[in-house]
Amino acid sequence: MPTSNPGMRNRPGFTLIELSVVLFLLGLFLWLVAPRLSALGSPSRDTVFREIAAGSEEAFDTALFEKKEVRLLIDPSAGTYRFRAAGESTDPVPGKPFGETLAVTGIRIGGEDRPPDILTEIRYLPGGKVPDARIFFRDSGAGGEPTLWTLHINAVDGTVEVLEGTIAGDA
Repeated sequence: MPTSNPGMRNRPGFTLIELSVVLFLLGLFLWLVAPRLSALGSPSRDTVFREIAAGSEEAFDTALFEKKEVRLLIDPSAGTYRFRAAGESTDPVPGKPFGETLAVTGIRIGGEDRPPDILTEIRYLPGGKVPDARIFFRDSGAGGEPTLWTLHINAVDGTVEVLEGTIAGDA
């Protein structure tokens, strides 16, 4: 007659260590993949505005400290924007999309209105010189009435102020 070892179990199931390893691997997988999944959809208005603001400050700093020209290229007809250093290749590189709900309704650089249907450059010149610029947007959003927004690029430090409405000049 076979003897059973009292230390061995014949019950089906997982040990605590096996469950811990599986949960750890699942958590690691979600930690790595979840941020990439959130970037699959169209960017939100706030995301686009934050990226332009961060890019503007970085472009200003590059122009000021590294003495390199940087340009913000806005293509309203394609619905894209991107920052490009002056020495970079001029090969067409796709810009970042504004998203499905945002549309550029106008651009004003140094007090001069630019046509909203052509590629426009805002130049961050060596020494930290940037013109006072405003980019006007319409956000059709999800349902409800469309809202109007203005991004004001400050000529002093390259920071971006987000203003609700179409604000063409300082009050």
